[in-house]
Amino acid sequence: MKKNRVVTEEKIYKAFVSLLQEKGPQGVGINAIAKKASVSKELIYRYFGGMKGLLYTYAEKGDFFKSIAYLEGNENISIDQLRPFILEGTKEVRNNKLTQEILRWQLIENNDLTKDLFKYTNSKIGKVFSVEHENKALQPAFQLMIGGYIYFTLLSKFNKTFITTDLSKEETWNDFDNAIESSLKLFEGRSDKS
Repeated sequence: MKKNRVVTEEKIYKAFVSLLQEKGPQGVGINAIAKKASVSKELIYRYFGGMKGLLYTYAEKGDFFKSIAYLEGNENISIDQLRPFILEGTKEVRNNKLTQEILRWQLIENNDLTKDLFKYTNSKIGKVFSVEHENKALQPAFQLMIGGYIYFTLLSKFNKTFITTDLSKEETWNDFDNAIESSLKLFEGRSDKS
């Protein structure tokens, strides 16, 4: 019986992800998932609790933001160890079109579904700052840099420039990554002096 449940859960989850990729987050509903997975709606609610549970599973599996897996088990992250997380994360945000669509969805609708997804993601990323407590300036600087990067990524789909910055050039994105890395080096230098 348990094996059947695992198989059915996987079928439902795959149907959910497939529909997310086909239609975007705003186009996915329980009826469509049930039809694609060839299961009843009741099973989706029983196994996942509906869309909220499916989105949570999506985040938990790392399909929304795979770079979060780097943080798992790393309770004492130094500024130097942040570097690969940030560089992987920025690359992922730029390359994962589905993550971008979910981020846009959250900005447009900001409903219970998106709030829970972001609460989970923020709690995982927030752990980074609980271990860097000596350097109080790192948290707002890091969040400002990453927030700006995400904003530019989402903006670049519709606008190719921001003020005088050409968002269509790969060189621009390399410059952004270098700026983030240089900022981390500055913080690293300040930590060494404390």
